[in-house]
Amino acid sequence: VFLVLSYFYSAPPLRFKGIPFIDFSSNMLYVMPGIFAYHLAAGELPSLALVVAGYCHIAAMHLFSAIPDITYDAAAGIRTTATLLGYRASLALCLVFWGILAMLAIMLSDMHVLSFLSLAYPLVPAALLADDTLDIKRVYWFLPYINTALGGLLTLMLVLAIR
Repeated sequence: VFLVLSYFYSAPPLRFKGIPFIDFSSNMLYVMPGIFAYHLAAGELPSLALVVAGYCHIAAMHLFSAIPDITYDAAAGIRTTATLLGYRASLALCLVFWGILAMLAIMLSDMHVLSFLSLAYPLVPAALLADDTLDIKRVYWFLPYINTALGGLLTLMLVLAIR
Protein backbone atom coordinates (compact mmCIF):
# COMPACT_ATOMS: atom_id res chain seq x y z
CA VAL A 1 0.00 0.00 0.00
CA PHE A 2 2.82 2.38 0.92
CA LEU A 3 4.56 1.93 -2.44
CA VAL A 4 1.30 2.18 -4.43
CA LEU A 5 0.36 5.44 -2.71
CA SER A 6 3.88 6.79 -3.16
CA TYR A 7 4.06 5.95 -6.85
CA PHE A 8 0.55 6.86 -7.97
CA TYR A 9 0.44 10.21 -6.18
CA SER A 10 2.17 11.71 -9.24
CA ALA A 11 2.26 8.91 -11.81
CA PRO A 12 -0.36 8.16 -14.44
CA PRO A 13 -2.77 6.59 -14.97
CA LEU A 14 -4.12 7.18 -11.44
CA ARG A 15 -2.20 10.35 -10.49
CA PHE A 16 -3.88 10.91 -7.11
CA LYS A 17 -2.64 14.52 -7.02
CA GLY A 18 -5.25 15.36 -9.64
CA ILE A 19 -8.23 13.77 -7.88
CA PRO A 20 -9.95 15.98 -5.27
CA PHE A 21 -10.08 14.46 -1.79
CA ILE A 22 -7.94 11.51 -2.93
CA ASP A 23 -5.03 13.98 -3.22
CA PHE A 24 -4.78 14.58 0.51
CA SER A 25 -6.03 11.12 1.51
CA SER A 26 -3.25 9.42 -0.43
CA ASN A 27 -0.79 11.21 1.84
CA MET A 28 -1.72 8.66 4.47
CA LEU A 29 1.55 7.12 3.31
CA TYR A 30 3.30 9.59 5.63
CA VAL A 31 1.54 8.03 8.64
CA MET A 32 2.39 4.46 7.64
CA PRO A 33 5.99 4.45 8.99
CA GLY A 34 4.58 5.51 12.36
CA ILE A 35 2.02 2.70 12.24
CA PHE A 36 4.76 0.19 11.37
CA ALA A 37 7.05 1.49 14.12
CA TYR A 38 4.23 1.37 16.66
CA HIS A 39 3.51 -2.23 15.69
CA LEU A 40 7.18 -3.18 16.00
CA ALA A 41 7.51 -1.52 19.41
CA ALA A 42 4.16 -2.47 20.94
CA GLY A 43 3.40 -5.73 19.16
CA GLU A 44 0.01 -4.42 18.10
CA LEU A 45 -1.45 -1.81 15.81
CA PRO A 46 -2.14 1.67 17.18
CA SER A 47 -5.68 2.54 18.15
CA LEU A 48 -8.02 3.85 15.49
CA ALA A 49 -8.02 7.21 17.28
CA LEU A 50 -4.24 7.54 16.79
CA VAL A 51 -4.53 6.62 13.11
CA VAL A 52 -7.38 9.12 12.65
CA ALA A 53 -5.29 11.81 14.37
CA GLY A 54 -2.41 11.09 11.99
CA TYR A 55 -4.74 11.14 8.99
CA CYS A 56 -6.28 14.46 10.04
CA HIS A 57 -2.84 16.02 10.40
CA ILE A 58 -1.51 14.89 7.02
CA ALA A 59 -4.81 15.77 5.32
CA ALA A 60 -4.73 19.29 6.74
CA MET A 61 -1.02 19.73 6.01
CA HIS A 62 -1.44 18.63 2.40
CA LEU A 63 -4.54 20.72 1.78
CA PHE A 64 -3.01 23.75 3.48
CA SER A 65 0.08 23.48 1.28
CA ALA A 66 -2.11 23.27 -1.83
CA ILE A 67 -4.02 26.48 -1.07
CA PRO A 68 -1.23 28.85 -2.21
CA ASP A 69 -1.12 26.88 -5.48
CA ILE A 70 -4.83 27.24 -6.32
CA THR A 71 -4.26 29.82 -9.08
CA TYR A 72 -1.33 27.94 -10.59
CA ASP A 73 -2.95 24.50 -10.42
CA ALA A 74 -6.19 25.81 -11.92
CA ALA A 75 -4.27 27.51 -14.75
CA ALA A 76 -2.43 24.25 -15.44
CA GLY A 77 -5.70 22.31 -15.45
CA ILE A 78 -4.79 20.34 -12.32
CA ARG A 79 -7.90 19.55 -10.32
CA THR A 80 -7.12 19.37 -6.61
CA THR A 81 -9.24 19.60 -3.50
CA ALA A 82 -8.06 23.19 -3.09
CA THR A 83 -8.99 24.18 -6.66
CA LEU A 84 -12.39 22.50 -6.24
CA LEU A 85 -13.23 24.03 -2.85
CA GLY A 86 -11.50 27.38 -3.22
CA TYR A 87 -9.54 29.39 -0.68
CA ARG A 88 -11.99 29.83 2.22
CA ALA A 89 -13.62 26.39 2.09
CA SER A 90 -10.17 24.77 1.93
CA LEU A 91 -9.10 26.72 5.00
CA ALA A 92 -12.33 25.69 6.74
CA LEU A 93 -11.62 22.03 5.98
CA CYS A 94 -8.07 22.44 7.35
CA LEU A 95 -9.61 23.95 10.48
CA VAL A 96 -11.89 20.89 10.84
CA PHE A 97 -9.05 18.40 10.32
CA TRP A 98 -6.68 20.18 12.70
CA GLY A 99 -9.53 20.69 15.18
CA ILE A 100 -10.11 16.92 15.24
CA LEU A 101 -6.36 16.35 15.64
CA ALA A 102 -6.22 18.74 18.61
CA MET A 103 -9.32 17.22 20.21
CA LEU A 104 -7.89 13.71 19.87
CA ALA A 105 -4.47 14.79 21.18
CA ILE A 106 -6.08 16.35 24.23
CA MET A 107 -8.42 13.40 24.86
CA LEU A 108 -5.83 10.68 24.24
CA SER A 109 -3.41 12.33 26.66
CA ASP A 110 -6.08 12.56 29.38
CA MET A 111 -5.93 16.34 29.03
CA HIS A 112 -2.22 16.60 29.75
CA VAL A 113 -1.37 20.29 29.93
CA LEU A 114 1.12 20.06 27.04
CA SER A 115 -1.48 18.48 24.76
CA PHE A 116 -3.24 21.83 24.59
CA LEU A 117 -0.32 23.08 22.47
CA SER A 118 -1.90 21.08 19.62
CA LEU A 119 -4.49 23.87 19.45
CA ALA A 120 -1.80 25.85 17.59
CA TYR A 121 -2.72 23.89 14.46
CA PRO A 122 -6.40 24.89 14.13
CA LEU A 123 -5.48 28.44 15.12
CA VAL A 124 -3.53 28.82 11.86
CA PRO A 125 -6.49 28.43 9.44
CA ALA A 126 -8.79 30.14 11.95
CA ALA A 127 -6.54 33.22 11.92
CA LEU A 128 -6.46 33.25 8.11
CA LEU A 129 -10.25 32.96 7.95
CA ALA A 130 -10.70 35.72 10.52
CA ASP A 131 -8.15 38.19 9.13
CA ASP A 132 -8.09 38.82 5.38
CA THR A 133 -4.89 40.86 5.71
CA LEU A 134 -2.87 37.76 6.59
CA ASP A 135 -1.05 36.25 3.62
CA ILE A 136 -1.17 32.45 3.49
CA LYS A 137 2.09 32.36 1.56
CA ARG A 138 3.83 33.97 4.55
CA VAL A 139 1.90 32.11 7.24
CA TYR A 140 2.66 28.78 5.52
CA TRP A 141 6.36 29.11 6.37
CA PHE A 142 5.59 29.10 10.10
CA LEU A 143 4.22 25.54 9.96
CA PRO A 144 7.66 23.87 9.86
CA TYR A 145 8.48 25.64 13.13
CA ILE A 146 5.22 24.48 14.71
CA ASN A 147 5.79 20.92 13.46
CA THR A 148 9.39 20.88 14.69
CA ALA A 149 8.54 22.32 18.10
CA LEU A 150 5.54 20.08 18.76
CA GLY A 151 7.14 17.00 17.19
CA GLY A 152 10.28 17.54 19.22
CA LEU A 153 8.27 18.02 22.38
CA LEU A 154 6.29 14.84 21.70
CA THR A 155 9.50 12.89 21.09
CA LEU A 156 11.03 14.25 24.30
CA MET A 157 7.91 13.32 26.26
CA LEU A 158 7.99 9.78 24.84
CA VAL A 159 11.70 9.35 25.59
CA LEU A 160 11.25 10.57 29.15
CA ALA A 161 8.21 8.31 29.64
CA ILE A 162 10.20 5.26 28.54
CA ARG A 163 12.92 5.82 31.15
